[in-house]
Amino acid sequence: MTFDRRPPWPVAILSVTAARLVAIVFVLCGLSEWKQSPAYAQTVDIVTTPFPPYVVVSEDSNYVSGPAVDVVRQICNDANIECRITAQPWARAFAAAQAQPDTLIFSIARRPDREGLFRWVGTVSPYHVRLFSLRGSDVPVGTNWDALKTFRITGQLKDVKAEFLQNQGFDVDFVPSAEATLRLLYAGRVDLVAGDALSLPYRAGSLQYNVDLLQVSAEIPELSSELYLAASRSTDPNIVTRLENALGELKKSGVYQKIWAQSLPEGVPSN
Repeated sequence: MTFDRRPPWPVAILSVTAARLVAIVFVLCGLSEWKQSPAYAQTVDIVTTPFPPYVVVSEDSNYVSGPAVDVVRQICNDANIECRITAQPWARAFAAAQAQPDTLIFSIARRPDREGLFRWVGTVSPYHVRLFSLRGSDVPVGTNWDALKTFRITGQLKDVKAEFLQNQGFDVDFVPSAEATLRLLYAGRVDLVAGDALSLPYRAGSLQYNVDLLQVSAEIPELSSELYLAASRSTDPNIVTRLENALGELKKSGVYQKIWAQSLPEGVPSN
């Protein structure tokens, strides 16, 4: 006697159907996992320096935030590029952005002597430079900046403002950080410090100095322009192009302007 070992046809159909369902589930799970993973096309390092309130660094976690950071993070996301943003002293960040491949820097002033050092992505921050002094000092107010060369002035190493003033005949006392320039000013060891219209008072307040003592002695229109995101010359040109396109779309959509409008006080343009 022989026995038919095949299962009854309903069972056979169910077995085949189950097998197909299992296969489909595996495929769908694979697709779901693929869609949910970040899958950034490329990864880059981006360096910056503390520049509150544009770039604020948490002392506890070293986390970087602020409107300039928001702009950079947004264009990285839109360009599908993983950007590792870290804050460093300006001189170190400047050197890293020149020497290391796939490395970018912000917020940096674009000027002729820097033109060939970087690939310039685009502007990510407004910038309005003033010469600040303390109320009650001998420094006049509302004068031309060029008329203040006889006064003592301090500036940060590798900072475009300080280097510009030195080249124009100012005797600049260079120090390692922006915080150090304010310490000298409030201690009465210098008369002037150059700074951004929003950043310098913010920084003074964070150091517990009396911001009401600050006064604007002169504006420096030659230095007042937007600041850039720039890449090292050895950065993949495709990365630069994708970031350029993402930044252009961000400005075209109005998101760039909204980010800065929420951060800047009335009367300070976002450009």
